[in-house]
Amino acid sequence: MKKFVIIICVLFLNDSKIAFSEEGVKGLGLTSCKTFYNAKPEDKLIYISWMAGYITSHNLIKKKVHAKNVSYNRSQIWVEYFCYQNPNTSFRKAVDEFIREFTK
Repeated sequence: MKKFVIIICVLFLNDSKIAFSEEGVKGLGLTSCKTFYNAKPEDKLIYISWMAGYITSHNLIKKKVHAKNVSYNRSQIWVEYFCYQNPNTSFRKAVDEFIREFTK
């Protein structure tokens, strides 16, 4: 527990942006849209959770709220359709397109 508190303090009290990666994307964002589209419904929840975290990080880095007032279901349907149309695109690029589409 002590290590957890120290890590949280370092991440949030440090003036640098080590908590938010601006240069590299890791995890599910590197997978293809085809992998997301073909995932089981319960596994898609993990992707959508990654998407929410990515958008939150983007909001904090850019100091702007993206994809405001968009429901969970609409988000998932939009990303599924985009990935169906663009199976070789990375999941991160799909989320970037989602941000562009809903931040007008």
